[in-house]
Amino acid sequence: MQGEADRQRQLLDVEALAGHLLPAGSVFAFLAEHRLRLFPAEMFVDLFPSGRGRPSVPPEVIASVLVLQSNDQNLWMALGGVT
Repeated sequence: MQGEADRQRQLLDVEALAGHLLPAGSVFAFLAEHRLRLFPAEMFVDLFPSGRGRPSVPPEVIASVLVLQSNDQNLWMALGGVT
């Protein structure tokens, strides 16, 4: 079952609670502001065909984490890190 974003963002959303702490122009701030438009739930519907079971983590959250993880790996490699 595909999870959904919480409609009460002001209570549980990082951007709503601590958005002022995100560096302006950073990938973190960009994803916090635009993740729902970049990764609409409709893009992931085919991954959850049965509609049964526990709801997943909302797809825009998982997609944002993957972007940040990839960004972290690229930064690590640029700094000479070994994977």
